[in-house]
Amino acid sequence: MVERLRNLLSPMWENKVLVAAEIGINHNGDYGQALDLIQAAQACGADAVKFQVYRAGQFCNPKTNPEAYDLFKKYELSFQAFEKLKKVCSDSGIIFYATPLDFESLDFLIQIKCPIIKIASSDITNEPFLHKIAENSRKNNFHTCLSTGFADMKTIENAVKILLKTHLSLMYCVSKYPAQAADFDLNFINTLQKRFNVPIGFSDHSTGIALSCAAAGLGAKIIERHFTLDNELEGADHKISLNPEQLSALVKGVREIESALGPGKKALTTFEQSATEASMRGIYTARKISKGETIEERDLLLLRPGRGVKYSEYRSYLGKKAKRDSEAYEKIQGQNERHK
Repeated sequence: MVERLRNLLSPMWENKVLVAAEIGINHNGDYGQALDLIQAAQACGADAVKFQVYRAGQFCNPKTNPEAYDLFKKYELSFQAFEKLKKVCSDSGIIFYATPLDFESLDFLIQIKCPIIKIASSDITNEPFLHKIAENSRKNNFHTCLSTGFADMKTIENAVKILLKTHLSLMYCVSKYPAQAADFDLNFINTLQKRFNVPIGFSDHSTGIALSCAAAGLGAKIIERHFTLDNELEGADHKISLNPEQLSALVKGVREIESALGPGKKALTTFEQSATEASMRGIYTARKISKGETIEERDLLLLRPGRGVKYSEYRSYLGKKAKRDSEAYEKIQGQNERHK
């Protein structure tokens, strides 16, 4: 599984994109619903599922933000549940990974050998947390994925300095739920890749699949989307998530884009090679021409089939006297000595 993951994220795999269904907290604190979401994501063709793993009291202040604390506490799953979910994923052939939101949850994910540790945008300035991830990534050889919402380039650079010696990828992200097309600059994917020379992904919080597909075409190696069984379910993220029909369409679109991306060289397909002469132009007579007549532009047509017409060759016929009789629509290209 880890080898498959590394292959998917390797810069050498120019055309491969990892599509991740972010379950997050859309299991609503229900282990059975989490299982259903994993099964549905795999049926849609996703390569991976991602969860948020946390102890609510260790990342959200119940006194200053009681509503958020109550929501996260309500949807909190136990470490034991996540360990079982990871095994389910391993047994069924889909990658399990997670965002830890506190040190205890990070320790747990390291302990169960989570192959990717995703760092939330809200932790990009949490340097003690980043240092612990960096130290353990080098020691335990897991992949680190840093989301870049809320952050300008300087903030991203500071975080990357801490994480650079890890197996690192960066996720372009706009931390708005939902985000509109005008909120994004997908060309920043290429900016990040050039600046840091690591795999770049796209954590997409828009409502459709168009921007995710566009990001894949622009070189994103990971596409991460919130995923739900039903957009009408109660909970914080269901309305901004893709449902199974949408996720299936996204996977199909990304796979088609993968097949259309190559090394950047122009090569003719077998069909093009076989159809070239039938599609290109040749020089033909526009009317019946008698020997001795002067050939003018109106006497020539550039028709299919042919092998192309050089301008100098075309001009070489004009103003010359025909040396033989020709019928209308007769190809004269390559026979100019007989017509001039």
